[in-house]
Amino acid sequence: MKKSLVGTVGLGLGMMLFMSGCKLLEPLAIAQGVTCQDEQNQATYNRLFELRDRAQNHIQSGKLEQAAKDLIELFQGMQTVSPRRDTVLSLIEIVTGTQAQEGMLETLVNRLVEQGKGSQAVSVLDAAAGVSNSLDTGYSYGKTRTLAGIARLYIQTEQRDRARTTLARAILAETGIRGAAFKTKGLSEIARTYIALGDTLQASQILGRSLQQAQSIVYQDAYSQAWDFQPLAIYYGQVGQLDKALELARTIPEPYYRNETFARIAKDVAEQGNIERAHEIVLNGVSDTEINARVLAEIGLRSAKQGQSDRVIPLFTEALRQANLISDPNTRMVALSPILIHYAEAGYPDQALQEITPLERPEIKAKVLSAIAIEYATQGQREQASTIAGQALETVGTISEAHEQQFLLMDMVRDYTRLGLYEVAIKAAQQVPYPEKKQALLLALATEAANRGDDEIAVKAAEIMPINLVAVAFIYQNIGQLERGNELLNRGIKSIDSLETNELKFEAFASLVVEYAKAGQQAKAEELFTQVLLISNQVQENSYAWVTVFDRLVEGGLDDLALQLVRSMKEEYFQSSLIKRLVETFIQGGQIDKAYQAIELLKSPAEKVTNLIAIADRSLKAGEQDVAREALDKAFELARTIPGEESNVMRFGGQMDAEGNWFGYTEVEDPMDRGSLYEEIAIRFGQLGKKDSAMQVVRSLQSQTLQNQVLQRLACYR
Repeated sequence: MKKSLVGTVGLGLGMMLFMSGCKLLEPLAIAQGVTCQDEQNQATYNRLFELRDRAQNHIQSGKLEQAAKDLIELFQGMQTVSPRRDTVLSLIEIVTGTQAQEGMLETLVNRLVEQGKGSQAVSVLDAAAGVSNSLDTGYSYGKTRTLAGIARLYIQTEQRDRARTTLARAILAETGIRGAAFKTKGLSEIARTYIALGDTLQASQILGRSLQQAQSIVYQDAYSQAWDFQPLAIYYGQVGQLDKALELARTIPEPYYRNETFARIAKDVAEQGNIERAHEIVLNGVSDTEINARVLAEIGLRSAKQGQSDRVIPLFTEALRQANLISDPNTRMVALSPILIHYAEAGYPDQALQEITPLERPEIKAKVLSAIAIEYATQGQREQASTIAGQALETVGTISEAHEQQFLLMDMVRDYTRLGLYEVAIKAAQQVPYPEKKQALLLALATEAANRGDDEIAVKAAEIMPINLVAVAFIYQNIGQLERGNELLNRGIKSIDSLETNELKFEAFASLVVEYAKAGQQAKAEELFTQVLLISNQVQENSYAWVTVFDRLVEGGLDDLALQLVRSMKEEYFQSSLIKRLVETFIQGGQIDKAYQAIELLKSPAEKVTNLIAIADRSLKAGEQDVAREALDKAFELARTIPGEESNVMRFGGQMDAEGNWFGYTEVEDPMDRGSLYEEIAIRFGQLGKKDSAMQVVRSLQSQTLQNQVLQRLACYR
């Protein structure tokens, strides 16, 4: 709860001003750096950043449809509030990324296109284009960069007309940019998009304007100049003005960026088919040994793909010689890894294998061995591929960090499955250290095998984790092999019964419930769920198995069963964390009655109130005023029962002095105290237009200072 330092307006006057709808209180808020517009938009801003983080998490976990929905809601929400610096910067980062990584929007669009979901990608881009185009002239730089970036992504979805329309808007927005530094960057983004469209003439004209702006800047440091001149040099190379590109690259004062710029120009020249000229650029322009070695290998790979086989071995030989000049062993191994991977990918796995001895770090060696195995398989040398893949798996087993093992193993399972190295893929999946990931990988492998009619591999992959036998059994039933399906189903259930620990049985039976529900056998699923509840009595509630079971039920769409599971819990701490997640699930699904049922299970009145406020927020946004009013009425009644002081302060950190006094701590207002929750309830009533209810809450506050603070905020909702 934000405590006001003003507190100078009496409650009576405050009520009069609020009830009359007068704006006289707004200057008080402005005096504290908060305008009514800020107050009204803050909830939306909070929601926007929440959606951004949620979309990122969904992309990382592969839930692309949910990520798309989150970003569409995010972009639409941005249009409902006045833009401000942090939201525009967030929009730029989402669309164009940073120097270190690509933007979230680009990642999502690329993955959707890869999965054949281009229309869904276009819907997200349309929403992004809408908010970018709505930015006013005060944000011309952000508007230019984001529109140009969105236009490039339209090209990836084969929407060239949309791309040109969006680029035209970016060009118009650029006219509003002030300052040579910003105009340089904005124009460079436009040129980059013209290059993506294949319009090198327009790109060249725009690059000329961008360079003119850049040359007028007096740079304060070498990095700022490099950040402007590097893209200019690269883009000049891409439009065919190689001499100009090299001239600009030579003017970059910072060595690392100068080397990287020459390297990028060389790669682009190689991509255009001129391997000899690319090699020459590296020899004359790239002085950094590590960068030199890396780019020579990349040119060697391009040479192989273009059929210029006479250049491949000399380029890789030179790349390896350069990498071996690096004195630091770790840096040398890091440099050698991509070179050897490219050497194998270029069609020379034997040569790559001969150079693997210096790789002592297992995570590097395993990755290179796997790449070599993949190339052998691609060439049809399956026995050799399996042998080298086996060596890669042995090497992975020596890696100390479990997450590093998993990262490599998941890629190996997918690659080996794709290439038909099923036996090795199964072994790789078995080595995955985390059960949830292991089960998913084995199930995907078994499913793929079952659908193509490879019963031996399907069963071999499935039986490693019994629940997968059940899932595969239903697949067999769906493709008409009922007898085989029933046989595997019985085997799966018997295997689950024989599991050693109650935790494993708890998780396995929950998965069994989900599989039966997926198969449309709801009655059987509910029957098995009674066994889940019985086993749960023998599992400690601090066991992560409870979270696993809860997640499986929710992800399987069995929210009602998840509610029953949570209702059976006895430990308040563990129960409340799952209840909050369940309430959020019900709210997102618009199942308000079920959300109320879940909230009733909470024992803390403060936690009940916060969840009821969440229902009100969702309902306000959806325009469901009656639902919002009901939730707020319930919240107010419960808030009255919160014990303790009206306002509490929490202290974090600090230390004790010799006399036992606590000092150096940080004080934070408790957002769950009665006063803070009264304030949030009152504000929601104000947003709903229920002045009488809002004032009833205000009068319940004991502190006049807090009353005045709430009245100041309420004055913004007339």
